[in-house]
Amino acid sequence: MRSRGKLAVAITVASVFFGYQFLIHRISISGNLTPLYAVLALAPFIIAVTWLFAIELGLRTALAIVFTLVLLCLVAARIFGLPQPAVILGLPHVAANSFLLWFFARTLINRREPLITTIARRVHGSLPPELESYTRHVTVAWSLFFALQITCSIGLYLFASLEAWSTFINILSSPLIVVMFLCEYTYRVLRYREHRSSPFDGLRIFSNDPPASKSSKAR
Repeated sequence: MRSRGKLAVAITVASVFFGYQFLIHRISISGNLTPLYAVLALAPFIIAVTWLFAIELGLRTALAIVFTLVLLCLVAARIFGLPQPAVILGLPHVAANSFLLWFFARTLINRREPLITTIARRVHGSLPPELESYTRHVTVAWSLFFALQITCSIGLYLFASLEAWSTFINILSSPLIVVMFLCEYTYRVLRYREHRSSPFDGLRIFSNDPPASKSSKAR
Protein backbone atom coordinates (compact mmCIF):
# COMPACT_ATOMS: atom_id res chain seq x y z
CA MET A 1 0.00 0.00 0.00
CA ARG A 2 2.82 2.38 0.83
CA SER A 3 4.48 1.79 -2.55
CA ARG A 4 1.16 2.50 -4.30
CA GLY A 5 0.87 5.74 -2.37
CA LYS A 6 4.37 6.79 -3.37
CA LEU A 7 3.62 5.91 -6.99
CA ALA A 8 0.42 7.96 -6.90
CA VAL A 9 2.31 10.93 -5.45
CA ALA A 10 5.03 10.59 -8.09
CA ILE A 11 2.47 10.45 -10.90
CA THR A 12 0.62 13.46 -9.50
CA VAL A 13 3.80 15.52 -9.16
CA ALA A 14 4.94 14.56 -12.66
CA SER A 15 1.53 15.41 -14.12
CA VAL A 16 1.46 18.81 -12.43
CA PHE A 17 5.05 19.53 -13.47
CA PHE A 18 4.62 18.65 -17.14
CA GLY A 19 1.18 20.26 -17.23
CA TYR A 20 2.78 23.46 -15.98
CA GLN A 21 5.56 23.20 -18.57
CA PHE A 22 3.05 22.80 -21.41
CA LEU A 23 1.08 25.79 -20.07
CA ILE A 24 4.20 27.98 -20.08
CA HIS A 25 5.00 26.70 -23.57
CA ARG A 26 1.56 27.81 -24.81
CA ILE A 27 2.06 31.19 -23.16
CA SER A 28 5.50 31.54 -24.76
CA ILE A 29 4.35 30.90 -28.32
CA SER A 30 1.20 33.01 -27.93
CA GLY A 31 3.22 36.21 -27.62
CA ASN A 32 0.67 37.51 -25.09
CA LEU A 33 2.56 38.14 -21.86
CA THR A 34 0.25 39.57 -19.22
CA PRO A 35 1.32 40.28 -15.61
CA LEU A 36 -0.49 37.08 -14.53
CA TYR A 37 1.38 35.01 -17.11
CA ALA A 38 4.64 36.62 -15.99
CA VAL A 39 3.97 35.58 -12.39
CA LEU A 40 3.15 32.02 -13.53
CA ALA A 41 6.34 31.82 -15.57
CA LEU A 42 8.52 33.13 -12.74
CA ALA A 43 6.85 31.15 -9.92
CA PRO A 44 9.41 28.27 -9.89
CA PHE A 45 12.26 30.79 -10.00
CA ILE A 46 10.80 32.76 -7.09
CA ILE A 47 10.24 29.57 -5.05
CA ALA A 48 13.80 28.37 -5.73
CA VAL A 49 15.33 31.71 -4.74
CA THR A 50 13.23 31.76 -1.56
CA TRP A 51 14.40 28.24 -0.70
CA LEU A 52 18.07 29.14 -1.25
CA PHE A 53 17.77 32.26 0.89
CA ALA A 54 15.91 30.27 3.56
CA ILE A 55 18.76 27.75 3.83
CA GLU A 56 21.23 30.51 4.65
CA LEU A 57 19.11 33.14 6.38
CA GLY A 58 15.99 31.44 7.67
CA LEU A 59 12.49 31.37 6.23
CA ARG A 60 11.23 34.69 7.60
CA THR A 61 14.24 36.64 6.35
CA ALA A 62 14.08 34.85 3.00
CA LEU A 63 10.39 35.70 2.56
CA ALA A 64 11.05 39.34 3.47
CA ILE A 65 13.91 39.61 0.95
CA VAL A 66 12.02 37.90 -1.86
CA PHE A 67 8.87 39.92 -1.18
CA THR A 68 10.93 43.14 -1.35
CA LEU A 69 12.60 42.06 -4.60
CA VAL A 70 9.25 41.14 -6.18
CA LEU A 71 7.77 44.46 -5.07
CA LEU A 72 10.70 46.37 -6.59
CA CYS A 73 10.31 44.43 -9.85
CA LEU A 74 6.60 45.24 -9.96
CA VAL A 75 7.32 48.93 -9.38
CA ALA A 76 9.96 48.88 -12.12
CA ALA A 77 7.54 47.14 -14.49
CA ARG A 78 4.89 49.73 -13.67
CA ILE A 79 7.27 52.59 -14.43
CA PHE A 80 9.22 51.19 -17.38
CA GLY A 81 6.84 48.50 -18.62
CA LEU A 82 7.35 44.75 -18.80
CA PRO A 83 10.64 43.59 -20.30
CA GLN A 84 10.79 41.51 -23.45
CA PRO A 85 8.75 38.31 -22.97
CA ALA A 86 11.84 36.16 -23.66
CA VAL A 87 13.60 37.72 -20.66
CA ILE A 88 10.82 36.59 -18.30
CA LEU A 89 9.95 33.31 -20.01
CA GLY A 90 13.57 32.26 -20.47
CA LEU A 91 14.87 33.39 -17.08
CA PRO A 92 13.89 30.26 -15.07
CA HIS A 93 15.61 27.94 -17.58
CA VAL A 94 18.81 29.99 -17.81
CA ALA A 95 18.93 30.64 -14.07
CA ALA A 96 18.36 26.97 -13.12
CA ASN A 97 21.00 25.68 -15.53
CA SER A 98 23.44 28.43 -14.57
CA PHE A 99 23.07 27.47 -10.90
CA LEU A 100 23.55 23.77 -11.66
CA LEU A 101 26.56 24.55 -13.86
CA TRP A 102 28.11 26.51 -11.01
CA PHE A 103 27.16 23.83 -8.46
CA PHE A 104 29.00 21.11 -10.40
CA ALA A 105 31.84 23.08 -12.02
CA ARG A 106 32.97 24.83 -8.83
CA THR A 107 34.10 21.45 -7.47
CA LEU A 108 36.48 20.98 -10.41
CA ILE A 109 38.73 23.92 -9.59
CA ASN A 110 41.20 24.79 -6.84
CA ARG A 111 41.98 21.10 -6.23
CA ARG A 112 38.58 20.45 -4.74
CA GLU A 113 37.00 17.03 -4.81
CA PRO A 114 34.52 16.74 -7.73
CA LEU A 115 30.88 16.65 -6.70
CA ILE A 116 30.14 13.19 -8.13
CA THR A 117 33.29 11.84 -6.44
CA THR A 118 32.02 13.13 -3.10
CA ILE A 119 28.63 11.52 -3.66
CA ALA A 120 30.20 8.20 -4.72
CA ARG A 121 32.47 8.23 -1.68
CA ARG A 122 29.50 8.78 0.62
CA VAL A 123 27.68 5.85 -1.01
CA HIS A 124 30.53 3.35 -1.42
CA GLY A 125 33.17 4.42 1.08
CA SER A 126 36.71 4.35 -0.30
CA LEU A 127 37.00 4.44 -4.08
CA PRO A 128 39.56 2.76 -6.35
CA PRO A 129 41.59 5.14 -8.56
CA GLU A 130 39.70 4.22 -11.74
CA LEU A 131 36.35 5.04 -10.10
CA GLU A 132 37.71 8.34 -8.77
CA SER A 133 38.78 9.23 -12.30
CA TYR A 134 35.40 8.20 -13.69
CA THR A 135 33.43 10.24 -11.17
CA ARG A 136 35.54 13.28 -12.02
CA HIS A 137 34.75 12.79 -15.69
CA VAL A 138 31.04 12.49 -14.86
CA THR A 139 31.20 15.80 -12.97
CA VAL A 140 32.79 17.38 -16.05
CA ALA A 141 30.09 15.80 -18.25
CA TRP A 142 27.27 17.24 -16.15
CA SER A 143 28.94 20.66 -16.15
CA LEU A 144 29.17 20.55 -19.95
CA PHE A 145 25.56 19.37 -20.14
CA PHE A 146 24.24 22.37 -18.24
CA ALA A 147 26.49 24.72 -20.24
CA LEU A 148 25.06 23.23 -23.44
CA GLN A 149 21.52 23.74 -22.13
CA ILE A 150 22.23 27.45 -21.75
CA THR A 151 24.01 27.66 -25.12
CA CYS A 152 21.19 25.87 -26.95
CA SER A 153 18.58 28.11 -25.35
CA ILE A 154 20.37 31.28 -26.42
CA GLY A 155 21.18 29.88 -29.87
CA LEU A 156 17.61 28.78 -30.55
CA TYR A 157 16.23 32.11 -29.42
CA LEU A 158 18.59 34.02 -31.71
CA PHE A 159 18.50 31.80 -34.81
CA ALA A 160 15.37 29.60 -34.65
CA SER A 161 11.65 30.13 -34.35
CA LEU A 162 9.96 31.14 -31.11
CA GLU A 163 8.16 27.78 -31.03
CA ALA A 164 11.43 25.83 -31.39
CA TRP A 165 13.02 27.84 -28.59
CA SER A 166 10.03 27.42 -26.30
CA THR A 167 9.78 23.69 -27.07
CA PHE A 168 13.38 23.22 -26.03
CA ILE A 169 13.32 25.18 -22.76
CA ASN A 170 9.83 24.15 -21.64
CA ILE A 171 9.22 20.66 -23.07
CA LEU A 172 12.58 19.02 -23.79
CA SER A 173 14.90 20.44 -21.14
CA SER A 174 13.74 18.32 -18.18
CA PRO A 175 13.43 15.02 -20.14
CA LEU A 176 16.97 15.60 -21.43
CA ILE A 177 18.20 15.66 -17.82
CA VAL A 178 16.46 12.31 -17.22
CA VAL A 179 17.98 10.85 -20.39
CA MET A 180 21.43 12.09 -19.38
CA PHE A 181 21.06 10.53 -15.94
CA LEU A 182 19.78 7.19 -17.27
CA CYS A 183 22.56 6.94 -19.87
CA GLU A 184 25.24 7.62 -17.28
CA TYR A 185 23.67 5.22 -14.78
CA THR A 186 23.35 2.44 -17.38
CA TYR A 187 26.97 2.82 -18.44
CA ARG A 188 28.13 2.86 -14.81
CA VAL A 189 26.19 -0.29 -13.94
CA LEU A 190 27.66 -2.14 -16.93
CA ARG A 191 31.20 -0.79 -16.51
CA TYR A 192 31.53 -0.93 -12.71
CA ARG A 193 29.38 -3.88 -11.67
CA GLU A 194 31.13 -4.27 -8.32
CA HIS A 195 30.11 -0.71 -7.37
CA ARG A 196 26.46 -0.99 -8.35
CA SER A 197 24.07 1.16 -6.34
CA SER A 198 20.52 2.42 -6.46
CA PRO A 199 19.99 5.52 -8.63
CA PHE A 200 18.41 7.12 -5.54
CA ASP A 201 21.44 6.62 -3.25
CA GLY A 202 22.97 9.86 -4.43
CA LEU A 203 19.83 11.71 -3.40
CA ARG A 204 19.63 10.06 0.00
CA ILE A 205 23.03 11.40 1.09
CA PHE A 206 21.52 14.88 1.26
CA SER A 207 19.02 13.63 3.84
CA ASN A 208 19.67 12.71 7.45
CA ASP A 209 19.81 9.01 6.58
CA PRO A 210 22.63 8.45 4.05
CA PRO A 211 23.04 4.95 2.58
CA ALA A 212 25.48 2.72 4.38
CA SER A 213 28.73 2.18 2.53
CA LYS A 214 29.97 -1.27 1.65
CA SER A 215 32.80 -0.91 4.11
CA SER A 216 30.39 -0.17 6.94
CA LYS A 217 28.19 -3.09 5.92
CA ALA A 218 31.19 -5.40 6.06
CA ARG A 219 31.73 -4.47 9.69
